[in-house]
Amino acid sequence: MTWVLAAAAFVCGALLSAAGFSVAWRHQAQRGSSAEAALVAATAKNHGLVASLDAARAATARSRAQLVAAQKAKASATAAASAASRDASSLATSLVATGRTADSVSVGASTLGADLDKLAGELKTLTSYLGTTPPSQLDSGYVATQTAYLAKQLDRIGAERSDLGAAIATFDATVKKLADRASRLSGRN
Repeated sequence: MTWVLAAAAFVCGALLSAAGFSVAWRHQAQRGSSAEAALVAATAKNHGLVASLDAARAATARSRAQLVAAQKAKASATAAASAASRDASSLATSLVATGRTADSVSVGASTLGADLDKLAGELKTLTSYLGTTPPSQLDSGYVATQTAYLAKQLDRIGAERSDLGAAIATFDATVKKLADRASRLSGRN
């Protein structure tokens, strides 16, 4: 009988231990699943941010290419204006106005270049943060704020680019008028 009681106590203890282990195992498995789901969500968000950053980089590269093209157009227009001033001394007043327009374009191009450099620095900072911060420690508020700031800066640079394009168009039109005038003047001589 003592053996029966001891065996029953052993079986009862084993069942209680198995039940406790089962509950603890289930709880741990649920925590692991929650952590895994959070990691998957953070990874997906990180991939979205990387895609957004790549798009911003591409926009920056396009803006820089347009800036180079604008500078080449400015240089070409300046050469044409200089040739017109050498050919016709009566165009001095018009060349002063053209010089002011060129200065405006130069200042606009310089400002746009500085803004692009600043944006590139901000992108580098965000890329560094995303690259060095473990996904579980990413601050979504910081990333959202930086992304919104970068988008706002890209919109502003786009507007500046449009203004610069209008100034370059005005500059080009003025240079063409000066060239026509110089041609007419040189034909009279």
